[in-house]
Amino acid sequence: MFMSRVRILAALIAATSAMPAAAQDPEPAAESESAAVDGAIAFAKELTANATTALTSDKPEADQLEDFRAVLSDGMALDVIGRFMIGDTRKTMSEEQLARYNAVFPQYLTKLYAEQFQDIVGKPLQVIEAKQLGAKDVIVRTKFDRKDGGPIMVDWRVRQLRSGERKAIDIIVSGVSIMLVKREEFSSFIASNGVDPLLDRLEEDAAA
Repeated sequence: MFMSRVRILAALIAATSAMPAAAQDPEPAAESESAAVDGAIAFAKELTANATTALTSDKPEADQLEDFRAVLSDGMALDVIGRFMIGDTRKTMSEEQLARYNAVFPQYLTKLYAEQFQDIVGKPLQVIEAKQLGAKDVIVRTKFDRKDGGPIMVDWRVRQLRSGERKAIDIIVSGVSIMLVKREEFSSFIASNGVDPLLDRLEEDAAA
């Protein structure tokens, strides 16, 4: 388990350096390490609490999903994540393709996370540790205990923007980083099928 997490951290550091310049957000304001860590922990707890509220309300399931998507849209740097996942392909996409991608990506990604969160909604969050990752980010490692089955581990990669806002740029559930997995998946799919079929697939998945 320890080595698995070491490999994940190494991949995340590599991912940060691989982000194209267009995908990088403004440099964060200067902040001490302890303040950054404390702020990231508070952010992760608040995001989890808001997600739980959205997904455990008395509203119909479809409305719960929309509320959850709104929570993630507010709490995640979707523009940064979207640019990173599509990678260098973005440079060759037409204006129409970019418009389609930018429109569908938030719906697609938040639905993926809604599925990931099903097993931890309403469960108490326990912070295991938090540490800085590179110059910009803090990784907050948390555990959600379940009555049935083992605990679910969730790592939150949190970044503070120049505005002072904190945003999650990745949520790693049970050792799986959607940001990294989907970047590789998108690249492979485009190489075999092209951009338009990928957009068709994203739109279909987001609406399902």
